[in-house]
Amino acid sequence: MLNSHGFEDDQHQNTEQRRTMIKQWAECVRTHDDSEWPRHQNRLIESQFQPANEMAAAGETDPVRFAAARNRVRGR
Repeated sequence: MLNSHGFEDDQHQNTEQRRTMIKQWAECVRTHDDSEWPRHQNRLIESQFQPANEMAAAGETDPVRFAAARNRVRGR
């Protein structure tokens, strides 16, 4: 268990990591044409499904409910 100093250090590190990611994302937005965004968004969304797909395959979640939710998000 973290003490308060360790917790504050972790919070600071998490904040810095989020700021770094935001800056990287903002740079990506500035430097890529709007026509590229559908492909970027698709990769991002698919990357979020990967761990959920693995959980469903391992039996850690109901695969039928997961597939239904995934298909709703994908518009199928």
